[in-house]
Amino acid sequence: MKLILSFLSSLIITYSCSPINKQHGYMLEDVVNPSNLSQFNLETTLESDILQTLGSPSIIITDVNNTWIYLVSIKQENIFEEDDLIYQSIMRYEFDNEGKLLSKEFFNEEHFTEITFTKDKTKIISDDYDLTNQIYDTFTRGL
Repeated sequence: MKLILSFLSSLIITYSCSPINKQHGYMLEDVVNPSNLSQFNLETTLESDILQTLGSPSIIITDVNNTWIYLVSIKQENIFEEDDLIYQSIMRYEFDNEGKLLSKEFFNEEHFTEITFTKDKTKIISDDYDLTNQIYDTFTRGL
């Protein structure tokens, strides 16, 4: 009985430490390869052509220019290590008022830079240090 319990517990621990793949945006298979993006010609391709080929965009920006953005991101979340970015791409299409394609851009992981975030906290210096602030500082000191 102990052997079965130890085997089951080791299986559960092993399974819980396995990496998790998460995909954001469109399915990779549904997105056109950058080499096939040449089928969309400037000034002749319409919004309906891109909508029919790629489907609805991830983001539509209409306040500045009529811009459609398609996002694809696949990330592997690791338990004890930093997460791995397996694939990431952004396709950007800009249209004129008549719906004709003005510009197109494709970005992949070669175009991105890694952003480093700090864990430093911003300290606020204030002359207003009353009893409430003193009690708060007493209980949060060391966090």
